[in-house]
Amino acid sequence: MQDDAGSITNWLRKLQEGDEQAAEEIWKRLYKKLVRTASRYLRKSPDNAFDGEDVAQSAFRNVCLAVMDHRYPQLDNREDLWRLLFAATLNRVRRHYRSLGTLKRSAKNVESIETIDESLLLDLRSPEAEAEMRDLVDHLMKRLDQEDSSEKLRHIAVLCLDGHSANDIAKIVQRRRTNVLQNIRLIRILWQECEDL
Repeated sequence: MQDDAGSITNWLRKLQEGDEQAAEEIWKRLYKKLVRTASRYLRKSPDNAFDGEDVAQSAFRNVCLAVMDHRYPQLDNREDLWRLLFAATLNRVRRHYRSLGTLKRSAKNVESIETIDESLLLDLRSPEAEAEMRDLVDHLMKRLDQEDSSEKLRHIAVLCLDGHSANDIAKIVQRRRTNVLQNIRLIRILWQECEDL
């Protein structure tokens, strides 16, 4: 399938070349979908001053700056761009809820964090959210594979996500515990880069 001159994939290529107009064109095409996504995850937020449009704009700006800075050379098409925007949006929503939790604790008006997580998890059980989360995990794992083609980092990350301790992982992968801890720190750094978008 060929890209027409106005396609998001075409504009993405221009954005990668530093064309700021391309960001505006992509925004026009993805604005509603991005705001809807952000708003869906902010439905339970008690802070009405912060809405889906705020999240969408913040996430979009950060992703565009990162793309123009060549931090994501693997972006090839609109699907890759959407996954990146979705991950950045979810990360921004998560930071918002985390900051609300901090404010509430400091004001001695603590609402159980389990309540917030449970309400978010209800939204995350939808088939669409599950598919998007699979895409996000796939994106994060590909980031590890870019750093280490042997898939050692991927293996350690999966073991961590499965709840294994550093000692257990060291035995499984037959490495020293200090080496495993260094790899876990590297995984966190690489994933933090994705989260900071």
